Amino acid sequence: MRCCVVLAVLLSLVLFSKATDFCNPDPCGKKLASCVALYSNYTCQCQYGFYYSNGNCHAGKIFPGVITLTGSYSSSVQTVNSLEYEEVLKNITIWFKDAFKDLDGFAETVIVEIQQIQKESRASSRLSVTVTNLFKDNSNVTNVTVTNAIYAEINESNYVSAYTVATYCAAFKCDTQTTYCKEAMYPECLCQDDFAKTEWDERSCSDCSESCSSEQNKYCERVGAVPTCKCMANFKKKNDNCVPCPVGYSGEDCKDSTELILIIVGTVLGAIILSLLIAVSIVSARNKHRQDPEQKRLIKSGYSNSNTCADGQTRMFPRVQTTSGHVNPGYQPNNPYEMRSTNRGQYDDLYEISREHEGFRMQSKY
Repeated sequence: MRCCVVLAVLLSLVLFSKATDFCNPDPCGKKLASCVALYSNYTCQCQYGFYYSNGNCHAGKIFPGVITLTGSYSSSVQTVNSLEYEEVLKNITIWFKDAFKDLDGFAETVIVEIQQIQKESRASSRLSVTVTNLFKDNSNVTNVTVTNAIYAEINESNYVSAYTVATYCAAFKCDTQTTYCKEAMYPECLCQDDFAKTEWDERSCSDCSESCSSEQNKYCERVGAVPTCKCMANFKKKNDNCVPCPVGYSGEDCKDSTELILIIVGTVLGAIILSLLIAVSIVSARNKHRQDPEQKRLIKSGYSNSNTCADGQTRMFPRVQTTSGHVNPGYQPNNPYEMRSTNRGQYDDLYEISREHEGFRMQSKY
């Protein structure tokens, strides 16, 4: 049993490796057609609006549409070199040949895109397939005759459950990230704003436009194959223009708010410091005008009318009292000249005051 499994895996690998080699050397010639390797074969595919015949590509009449297939399909159906994709391609080609057997000039059916719809389980889902049916350029078919033939075949066969006419843009497949499609039998992929085409671009725009420059505060950045016009550092996009960041913001798209935080912190600290300075000034002013009660009382009493001398002059310095002014019967002055004692008489008898030009001095009477 194990040997059988190993052989099956090896066989699938061999077939896969052979499928990748179907286009080497190129069997489609060196003209407009390109080789597409399938699971067990290959197909020659021309550019939009052309069909492959006799080793060359020929212009034809284009009839794009979308069909819905019955049945369930796995996700591998979207892989070109898978077995399931090859089977779908073969079945669709046969189905449309049968639908157009009575019409003149049918040439080829090309699969443009396969999309899975209405998932029935994790492993499978229904399919929506965008196709382009090509008729020879001299054919007399119209959209009406082609559509009627398809509807008639749907009634006869259960392989296709629905069909809708598609636009030319749906079959042309412009790059939706960088372009928008201008509808016509041969559509044109026009660049979106801020994008530009290069010499090799047809359905995409792989470069930034001239407006994406440093003069406009912009620069071009490529993420994968898609160019992106971005604002320079310290600028952000507003109404398709790059404007300077608001105060406090910086960096790419003005997302860095570090400066704003610093401004807020600095403002708060400044307000606190200013408040402290004002408080200190108020306290200092109050202390300057406030006097000690004892000092105030002494100064008030010292500058009273009693400070006037006998000669009518006012003393320069106030008289300082050493008591609170209350009568103290037991108080004895320390000045020996004011003391009423027996010693004072002795001093008066022994000394007298002598006036000299330098001032007064005490001298002995004897």
